[in-house]
Amino acid sequence: MFRVLAPVVITPSAEARHALGAELRNAALAAWRAIARRGEGIEMAHLQIVHAGVTLAVCSQLRRDGLIAIEIGLGDPALAARVIPMARLRSDAARALPRRSVRF
Repeated sequence: MFRVLAPVVITPSAEARHALGAELRNAALAAWRAIARRGEGIEMAHLQIVHAGVTLAVCSQLRRDGLIAIEIGLGDPALAARVIPMARLRSDAARALPRRSVRF
């Protein structure tokens, strides 16, 4: 067994940076672990976690250059159970678009 160190780009909002202070790095690690533990893929449209008493909204995506990007902002405790995997968001968006008929 061996480990691979994969770069993860963390982008906190100004509000999250202010609310977390020195806990920002630990919160980013907690966000990464929460995404991985869900087992629904790396890309999340919306996931909320609580770290150091602060509710955080997290989204993640796999960038075109292969890096994993995680954005962290302040969340809403009322939506704590709300989880939206990116795959579900994409499929819902595709279903919502009107089907185009092909004309020749």
